[in-house]
Amino acid sequence: KINILLQAYISRLKLDGFALVADMAFIQQSASRIMRCLFEIALRRNWASLAKLTLAFSNMVQYRIWRSQSPLRQFRNVPDVVARKLERKSDIEWSRYPDLTASDLGEF
Repeated sequence: KINILLQAYISRLKLDGFALVADMAFIQQSASRIMRCLFEIALRRNWASLAKLTLAFSNMVQYRIWRSQSPLRQFRNVPDVVARKLERKSDIEWSRYPDLTASDLGEF
């Protein structure tokens, strides 16, 4: 149940029903802290691969975007259609986006 609620939280889904809304409130309050704590534990024990994974999960929960999605999704004023189109152009790395002009982005 918690896994599904966590996925719904990251995906920004709206839930119906009092019990689910109450559980979602708990997820919203606790998920980021729990993920950050797991990262800190892995970091202190020098488990590099687990620390990398838990940091990625922590960021996904904190910013409410999946790793496969564009970082533009964290901005509310970017239309969903634009973000989806840019995500489909996976051949361009995110680090190259600042170098693109407005007309280059418009071509996508």
